[in-house]
Amino acid sequence: MLRQVYILKDGNIIYERDFGKVLTFERFQSIYQEIQGELSRGLLDDFGSTHFFKYRIIYTIDSELNLLFIFIIGFNDDIETVKRLLKKLKTEFLVTFGDIIDNLDPSLLEIFDPLIESIHKKIRTKISLVGFSGVGKTTITRLISAEEIPETHIPTITGKVSTIKIGKLVFHLWDFAGQEQFSYLWSDFIYGSDAVLLITDSTLENVEKSRYFVELIKEQTPNAHSAAIANKQDRENALSVEKIEEILGIKAYSMIAIESNNRDKMIQIVADILEMNTEASVLLKPIFERDKLIQLARKSLENGDIAESVEYFDKIADICLSLGDDALYKEFYEKAEKFKRYLI
Repeated sequence: MLRQVYILKDGNIIYERDFGKVLTFERFQSIYQEIQGELSRGLLDDFGSTHFFKYRIIYTIDSELNLLFIFIIGFNDDIETVKRLLKKLKTEFLVTFGDIIDNLDPSLLEIFDPLIESIHKKIRTKISLVGFSGVGKTTITRLISAEEIPETHIPTITGKVSTIKIGKLVFHLWDFAGQEQFSYLWSDFIYGSDAVLLITDSTLENVEKSRYFVELIKEQTPNAHSAAIANKQDRENALSVEKIEEILGIKAYSMIAIESNNRDKMIQIVADILEMNTEASVLLKPIFERDKLIQLARKSLENGDIAESVEYFDKIADICLSLGDDALYKEFYEKAEKFKRYLI
């Protein structure tokens, strides 16, 4: 997953994009000094690399203009793909701004936002859902994808890979078969994951059996972010989240996946596990802003405040349009136009 992007000129940051939490400004300064040390010893090829915790820092330079281009990615991302995309950024930057770099207005760099978003899509995040059969993996996949939630359990055979879009972020969501006859495939499926969600049905028997997956995650993808989703928390025999955390030794989140209104909660959980800053991310923040406005619009309608409701509907429609959600945009645009007629 592409987490942060930096372009520096003469040691000063002139462009920055943040898709997820990795480096604070202070930590970045320390990493920058480390990179400078490497550069002073001579960059042997087109790219340099260092690491910080679970993340790789890939960089390339233009020595003539004293420019430094940096991608911060996960350890499981394909290095050759990342290098190709970083080279593309560098090339397009030099073509666009190379001749005016010494008199560059930083506000012009916003034109690179669409390019960076397209690069983010190409370095797709792999999220794996693991757990035994019947715990709700497919239901959670459909909850995240906003698909129709099945009323009966239909076993997934071998596995299913879904490309899902949350706002402008694109993910690969892997839903593995939970039947034990397919256990020989689990190691291969889980390999290279950026995040692994261990799904349990919150029963003591299932949670204890699921410790197997905790060990599998450690063995096959130790750099992945991982957590447990304590599904079916509405059942009488459901263990508490605290007890599940105690048994599995990893963080757990409460969930009732058959309730479609839990989609936002599930998105928030994914963002939390991937350590994405939902307040700072320009790609995730609109989703939560939209949902907050929808709640406020409902309250305004309940209170009979039509004018305020129309204001909310207009804002919601604008956000949906920016997110590329045409169906929801149309719904709220039409609502706004309908209620505006009552105000004339």
